[in-house]
Amino acid sequence: MSAVVRRACAGPREAEHLRAAVAADNPPYVRAEVEGNDLVVRVVAPSAASARASLEDLLACLGAAERAMRTAEPR
Repeated sequence: MSAVVRRACAGPREAEHLRAAVAADNPPYVRAEVEGNDLVVRVVAPSAASARASLEDLLACLGAAERAMRTAEPR
């Protein structure tokens, strides 16, 4: 089972921050990369259930990282 998640970012720096935030918790079959201004996550899991669980975790972590970045931005 494979899936690709692409998240448009304000720039490569934001994409790299998000990549770093979600990379530590990823199993070996999940790859997160920065392509231009986008964060691209590729999942090639052994089963649909594994892919779904990984994507659910990834999206939750990504949401938390986005909220943390907004909170940390200078005002």
